[in-house]
Amino acid sequence: MRKIILEGKCLNSKGREYLKNKEIIEKYYPIADYIAAINGSNCEVVIHDISDLKHSIVHIVNGNITGRKAGGFITNYALELLQKYDNSKQNYIVNYLGTTHKKKRILRSSTYFIRNYNEKIIGFLCVNIDISDLVRMRDSINNMVMINEFKKTDHNNVGRENFDMTVDELVDGIIQSVILEPGMKLMESSQEQKKKLIKKIYDKGVFKFKGTVNTLAKILDISTQSIYRYLKEIEKN
Repeated sequence: MRKIILEGKCLNSKGREYLKNKEIIEKYYPIADYIAAINGSNCEVVIHDISDLKHSIVHIVNGNITGRKAGGFITNYALELLQKYDNSKQNYIVNYLGTTHKKKRILRSSTYFIRNYNEKIIGFLCVNIDISDLVRMRDSINNMVMINEFKKTDHNNVGRENFDMTVDELVDGIIQSVILEPGMKLMESSQEQKKKLIKKIYDKGVFKFKGTVNTLAKILDISTQSIYRYLKEIEKN
């Protein structure tokens, strides 16, 4: 295979693909700056490069909103979006709710999928607008009006995306949320039930992180070989 020389390094086809993807992603940097500029200081704009999930944040504006900075990792919901939409024609997801630690901030979030020439997702352009004050103002007005039909959403318990966890907390949180969902007693669960749990966890995208299989094997009390076998069955189907 022919190789090329760039910046003193010899690159194969994977290296060339990485540089092409990087070039595409970097073209979104000024767009992120523009979006933040027209929306003001309550608007955080983040660009993720998914080639390194643990250090996916490559560009961020107004990172003080979520307390993140360049070099940070992907969120739980972005990971799920990657797993779900990588092979689809969907271009974006808009206006879902996110929260920061202890739900101090409520965010209206949207994500644009950055794709390469093969239509594969290589990154995300995420816009997070802090609507905390607006929600509190609306809730205050609703409390004064005292009409129950206005109170259809409890924003204290809403937030699909959490912006300030560690990688270990993210992985463990996703696993625990799936396990606790059906109220299953792991010690009494059958192999078939465990296979269904692994499928749900797979759909969350968490297996993209190294070490997840070992962590899950300990929690479910099954061998890593069994989990790898289940994953092969899932990917085949």
